[in-house]
Amino acid sequence: MDKPNILFISIDALRADVLGCYGALDGRTPNIDNIAHYGFRFEQAITGGSWTQAAFPVIFSSTYASWYGGCLGPLSASRPSPVEALASHGYTTVGFSTNPHLSQKSGYGRGFQRFFDLIPPGQDIWLRKIRGGQRLLYQSAFHSIARLFGIDSRPPHLYVSAEDLTDRILKESEDLQGPFFLWAHYMDVHWPNHLQKSLTNPGAIAQAWKDLTHLNKVNRKGLPMSPEKLEYYKQLYRKALKYTDAQVGRLLDGLNQSNLLNNTIIILVSDHGEEFYERDRWGHVERNVYDEIIRVPLLIQLPGEQKGKIFFHQVSTLDIMPTILDLSGIIQQSGLQGRSLVPLWKNSEGSFMNRPAICEMRRDDWHIVAVRTPDYKYIWDSKTPHEPLLYDLRADPFEKVNICDNYHDLHLEFQAIVDKHCRLSEETRPVGEATQVEHDQVVIQRLRDLGYVD
Repeated sequence: MDKPNILFISIDALRADVLGCYGALDGRTPNIDNIAHYGFRFEQAITGGSWTQAAFPVIFSSTYASWYGGCLGPLSASRPSPVEALASHGYTTVGFSTNPHLSQKSGYGRGFQRFFDLIPPGQDIWLRKIRGGQRLLYQSAFHSIARLFGIDSRPPHLYVSAEDLTDRILKESEDLQGPFFLWAHYMDVHWPNHLQKSLTNPGAIAQAWKDLTHLNKVNRKGLPMSPEKLEYYKQLYRKALKYTDAQVGRLLDGLNQSNLLNNTIIILVSDHGEEFYERDRWGHVERNVYDEIIRVPLLIQLPGEQKGKIFFHQVSTLDIMPTILDLSGIIQQSGLQGRSLVPLWKNSEGSFMNRPAICEMRRDDWHIVAVRTPDYKYIWDSKTPHEPLLYDLRADPFEKVNICDNYHDLHLEFQAIVDKHCRLSEETRPVGEATQVEHDQVVIQRLRDLGYVD
């Protein structure tokens, strides 16, 4: 039997509960839902990191973010590389990244024979560099005048759009032959959610500038948000999701028309979720390791139409690459911390026991570790190491009541997991590797506008 192709789709900042297949009722995601309809949906998939830099080392190397020197620099060469394993076993490996943190410079081109860092067109408007100039960007009249002079005064593109990404993938795949591993990373659900094509009049452009400033301000200062404003931002997010879903559908249709979906496994996942002010913030503040951030959608569709199935076992994004290697008939690499999910649908569910999942935030000397089971969540913060949090997810699914003082034995059990994890973080630290990625000023500004850089 021929080795299967792998189409791996990642969607940045996608909450699980906004998808129809996870219970949303607004019908915005028919194409993603269709993957679940014919495939496997994992109800409790837990990401290993609370934001992109911490989440993707877990996905791509099946090792934890804080291991191998951490996640703030380029992806460590000491980490395992399942993509390299695929390439060495005859796979054509092609990657398309739209996030500057997932670039060739950041080490994510490793193992890919063809890798595309997709950079958005256009430049930031010069007015932002002038003292007081940004206030003009809040005025519709200014954008009316700018239009008369042919000036594009919209907020700058911070990432290549889902439409342009899909176009590029379909073009580059014209000469693609199997077996292949194709990774596509979509960014449009990530803030800012204003679709460039929707900014067609001066009022909409002015409002987009106001929104950018407002969200940066409320997140930085922890300010309250009115219910009306919160619903407005949710609607922007949903519109971006509907748009992204349509492009995922177009990608699948295009690959199908080129006969590239025959014998192809489709995997769709998010690196992390998005907070809708559950903790008085919008977005994905790195210290948030609650379920609105760490419970992510994970869908796997095998070749051929078959009835979908839901798995309620807790799994981790650590498990994605071991699963891909298993499905590809490749012997597991040493050093992988995840495990293949294949036994779940091969009548071996009884042997697949739930295990704790770890999600973490690591910034320099600040380390937060969340240990989650289907029943409990334990959070340890290096800034307050003697004040851990413990939540009963069955009785308190919104994680509001800390019960740590009432469950001493459980506290000790979880803390032992944290201690072991932190010890291995130190033991795997390599010597002499680069600790930072040098970005040019244009990329640094993109990262700042995306909320990654202060």
